[in-house]
Amino acid sequence: MNKKIVIAENPNAGARDKQSLLSELKAGLIARGYSVEQESDRKKIQDLLDIDGSTNGEKIACVICAGGDGTIGFVANCSAPATPLAILPLGTENVLAKQLGFDCDISRLMDKIDSSKTFALDAGEANGQLFLAVASVGFDAEVVRLLSARRTGHIDHTTWIRPILQALGGYQFPKIRVRTEGNEKAIHTRWAFVFNVPRYALGLRFVAEGDCADGRLDLCCFRGGRWWNGLRYFIGVLFGWHRSWRDTHVEQVTHISIESDEPVPYQLDGDPGGELPLTIRVLPGRLTFVGISPAVNS
Repeated sequence: MNKKIVIAENPNAGARDKQSLLSELKAGLIARGYSVEQESDRKKIQDLLDIDGSTNGEKIACVICAGGDGTIGFVANCSAPATPLAILPLGTENVLAKQLGFDCDISRLMDKIDSSKTFALDAGEANGQLFLAVASVGFDAEVVRLLSARRTGHIDHTTWIRPILQALGGYQFPKIRVRTEGNEKAIHTRWAFVFNVPRYALGLRFVAEGDCADGRLDLCCFRGGRWWNGLRYFIGVLFGWHRSWRDTHVEQVTHISIESDEPVPYQLDGDPGGELPLTIRVLPGRLTFVGISPAVNS
């Protein structure tokens, strides 16, 4: 049995009891016979997670992502497909952790690692970069870009207010073109979301049928290009009305390309990704997590 554990910590994650949770986790793992290496520097984490899933020749039993969705995405991009991952959710939204059933119960987390049970999870790949929860283009990606430009530490829900107001005042909602496999005709839209899991921030569900292990991604597009359209879409998603609206497009896909004639940002799991054009595909079973696979649509 492999006994090497790597804890990949996001130093900006700010759960109030973060240090006590990490101390409890490390002490508990050592008491169970594991050797533990805890690291917060991203370059050092990359160096730790060799492509063969080992550190200095010692096979890794599990990499624990101690942070939010962005931290998990970073670790996933550094890890071999067969390296088991776990989550200690210390972020603001923790979308993927909620979907997969990870919480801050340290004993339960260690039991999952001890069980040696694992399950496979799909990943999305956007311009060569993995994302686990969502990739999006348009207004919300602009908000993420604005927040990232001024972020200095931990964020909470109130931290988003200023960049949202900034984006409302300046974002022009440029036209974007989305093409899916098998369809020559482009979808002309202003917002595009590509989901690997059915959850989004604030518990919103843009797609009802999302399954993170079905070999497909879920596309949701909104065509309206004004801030009041965004308010309407928010209400529609909140109550599940939007899927029947004529200016909404929902489709399951395996490959997508998105482009625009103007500079348009995109984001991956809450971190800035860059600007269009963007090519996205699904990678079935790309990731391995400890525990038992959650029920579909949970």
